[in-house]
Amino acid sequence: MQLLFRNIKWSSGIYRAIRNSSSDSIKTSRLRNIGIIAHVDAGKTTVTERLLFLSGATRYVGNVDSGNTVTDFLEMERERGITIQSAVVTFNWQNHDISLIDTPGHVDFTMEVERSVRVLDGAVTVIDSSAGVQAQTFTVWRQAKHFGVPAIFFLNKMDKAGSNLERNIDSIEHKLGVKVLPVVMPHYKDGHLHKLINLLDCSQLVLDNNKEQWTAIEKKSSVFDEYLRQKETLCYGISEFDPGFMDNFLNKHEGDVTKIYDEDIRAALRKITIDRKAATLSCGTALRSTQSVRPLLDQIIHFLPSPEEQHPEIIKLMGQKFSGLLFKITHNKRKNRNSYIRIYSGSLKTNSSIFNTNQSRVEGPLKLFKPWGEELEPCSQVNEGEIVVATGLVHSITGDTLLQSEQVASEIGENLRGRLNAYGDLGESPLHIKKHISEYPVFSGIDAPEPVFFCSVEPPDTKSTHDFERALQNLCKEDPSLRVRVDNETDQTIIETMGELHMEVVKHKLVSEYGLNVFVGPLQVAYKEILKTPSITQSAKIQEPLDEKRVQWVEMEMFIQYKTDVGKFKVNFFEI
Repeated sequence: MQLLFRNIKWSSGIYRAIRNSSSDSIKTSRLRNIGIIAHVDAGKTTVTERLLFLSGATRYVGNVDSGNTVTDFLEMERERGITIQSAVVTFNWQNHDISLIDTPGHVDFTMEVERSVRVLDGAVTVIDSSAGVQAQTFTVWRQAKHFGVPAIFFLNKMDKAGSNLERNIDSIEHKLGVKVLPVVMPHYKDGHLHKLINLLDCSQLVLDNNKEQWTAIEKKSSVFDEYLRQKETLCYGISEFDPGFMDNFLNKHEGDVTKIYDEDIRAALRKITIDRKAATLSCGTALRSTQSVRPLLDQIIHFLPSPEEQHPEIIKLMGQKFSGLLFKITHNKRKNRNSYIRIYSGSLKTNSSIFNTNQSRVEGPLKLFKPWGEELEPCSQVNEGEIVVATGLVHSITGDTLLQSEQVASEIGENLRGRLNAYGDLGESPLHIKKHISEYPVFSGIDAPEPVFFCSVEPPDTKSTHDFERALQNLCKEDPSLRVRVDNETDQTIIETMGELHMEVVKHKLVSEYGLNVFVGPLQVAYKEILKTPSITQSAKIQEPLDEKRVQWVEMEMFIQYKTDVGKFKVNFFEI
């Protein structure tokens, strides 16, 4: 098969990884769809690059400062050193296929995180250990919680001044409301990070030498004593959430950590994590030590769920019939549309057609591709739990539900209507009937946040108007948080975005991808004013005519208050 990668330095290494990971022999139980979520500059992309290198997916470690990362491939991403749009890569670790989505951390790109988290089965939350839980950390954690996504933590930059494990654990537990169970601990020497101790396999990583290798901890050493103390603390922490493990640890083994099997600890941690009762925490320093990220690979496959574990109700409802959610749209250099689809059940073959239940429309035939950052490799079939890029979806938009056929959509719809009539609600059904949208069942969609800033934008000249309008249409399809409208008074085109950086990205795309040197007006804040307390105003008017035969009199009382149960924003009601 012809290579599709332009970067010759690492194309062969990436090609090998995709070939190995695209095998049909991988069972659904060995699939992991995970995302890297964090506050900006916590080190998400750096962690991602280390995971790819350690798994053998790449032949060298990409660095943000060098502008050679796999997932940050946009020109602006490499110039600024931040992630602007999510990117998907798939690699293999211990016979498990891991589809990883690297997400932005900047608040302007909350929508990009929202639609990525919507299709994840698990998440790795990266935290800057010198800063703790930050504003966007809270936001992305809330998004993961909203979609029921189990998560584990990676405490990055542990070698940085001001890093403190206990303070970070307290920050996570109090601000995010989740119990933390540390499994990789820091060991300090002379006030500096010297080693990392893995409690799950009794290994250590010495950071002050050039070997960069995890080795077994010698039993007759002070580090081994520390390992036993920390492992005992871990076992007691697990016992709080797992009665079966508590009985095994305290009664059968009498609290002796040397007798408890590592497999029992991993099994208990997996159950606790998937049930979202607690989250494991691993410490490391991704930029300084690539090997410090290695335990994350094991934790991803051991503690985060497979697609069938995360969405058993979809499998039960759909069986082997295809169902999927379109969660992202991009356009290639020829301005053809690429649609990113998460497959929840069944399989999808190239040249097949699907039924869009949101729009009651058949779409296809489709061409299928496996994504690797900005590169796509053609494939003939994708199966349950996988993420695929498809071409041929002309009318479908972000958040649309895709089913195998109209007949399947009708059958599932009848099933759900029968359940609704019998029980009054659909319970935990993943598909719902929304009569005001479609008579067919749909997955819960992806909500776009309200814009915060707006400004005017004009094409460079009148002959570019058509290209200008088409470019804005494409950008809005790619990014649902971008709004475009025409001002009724000035007849100007107005762009509404999530922030100043978001606006800069839009302008850069119009210039670099569409060749439109647009004029952008001053940025303004889209203020939203809401009444906090009810208000009553009375006014009276008396008018006496000149002939004084009839007096005109009117009294008016206006009552205004807000109502909270009408949606995302409060609505004001007037009574006169």
